[in-house]
Amino acid sequence: MTIRTIVLAAAAAAFAAAAPPARAADLAKAESGHYALDKSHAKVVFSINHLGFSTYYGFFPDLSGTLDLDPATPAKSALSVTINVAGMVTTDPKLDAKLKSDAFFDTAKFPKATFKSTAIEVTGEGRGKLTGDLTLHGVTKPVTLDVTFNGAGTPPMTQLYVVGFDAAGTLKRSDFGIKNFVPLVGDEVTLRISCEFDRGQQPY
Repeated sequence: MTIRTIVLAAAAAAFAAAAPPARAADLAKAESGHYALDKSHAKVVFSINHLGFSTYYGFFPDLSGTLDLDPATPAKSALSVTINVAGMVTTDPKLDAKLKSDAFFDTAKFPKATFKSTAIEVTGEGRGKLTGDLTLHGVTKPVTLDVTFNGAGTPPMTQLYVVGFDAAGTLKRSDFGIKNFVPLVGDEVTLRISCEFDRGQQPY
């Protein structure tokens, strides 16, 4: 057994034995401040009906953004996110190419999408509605997401204070000028989002 193997095994054992970080489950107890989106822990997953037979899934893994969090008055918080639409993945290269073509997202002309919050409403403990302007395919429309606060704390790996959220919502692709094959391929797109924001980390 080499020294490197011994060191890696010891590090893995220490990591496995480490207690999970203390986590605030109450948003009001989270720390306010300016946060940067952690790109390695953020995904937007989309799904759409295909001919009534199946559901297509894909995701946008390349995101950047910032969150100005005010836990005492969530309505004063602000979120801004940029999505690399050209980085979309469905695990089917032919479908990826088709979706990126001018028949759908036209990523050569519109490589990115943006979301900027305009309103935040608390609807229950750790839950709320986030409304913002989504600019996609050159069109800007309001979109509302149901948001769940997952918790806040400081993981031992980074020593950065982290807040985490999940969100879900729907939109009509035709509202953004992406109309090909409606209604054979569904107009309504379901979004599922999970993300972490780090305080003290510079945005990408």
